[in-house]
Amino acid sequence: MKPETKQFLKELMTGGYRASAIGLSLVLAIVIGFGLGVLMVRWTGWEGWYYIGLIVGIIAGFRNLYIMSRRFQK
Repeated sequence: MKPETKQFLKELMTGGYRASAIGLSLVLAIVIGFGLGVLMVRWTGWEGWYYIGLIVGIIAGFRNLYIMSRRFQK
């Protein structure tokens, strides 16, 4: 295999890894936040925890997105 091809494949795989890591981090943060909201609803009975958990998960997900994108820019 040519060195140019190896370099191209390496860059392609690195980009794919970065994109999947960012996407997975965003989705998992939202799911975990919502899951904690569900647990709080079961514990307290107040349904507002769904929304609070979802909002906290979204904020955490976008925070992770920001941190990871800054790390990958280096």
